[in-house]
Amino acid sequence: MADRQFAPLYKIADQFISQANTLAESTDLATLAAGLRYAAARFAAFEASLRTDDLRHDKAEALDAYLNEFRAMLDENLDQYGEQQSKT
Repeated sequence: MADRQFAPLYKIADQFISQANTLAESTDLATLAAGLRYAAARFAAFEASLRTDDLRHDKAEALDAYLNEFRAMLDENLDQYGEQQSKT
């Protein structure tokens, strides 16, 4: 995802990460991470509800789409952090 087309996505993500880093100063890491995942899930459900007139019918398709996207993003970031760890 290193293309310029993803620059707006990265800019928004960096804003959330900055807020998370601030919260991490006074919040347990596991609680903070779970809160971020919950917020992402809640907002994804909201987005999904706007993309269909029958979310109950389209729920499985929405789940698959969001889970596949999250898996790809997580996989990419785990690889990046794994590379950083191997350099230290």
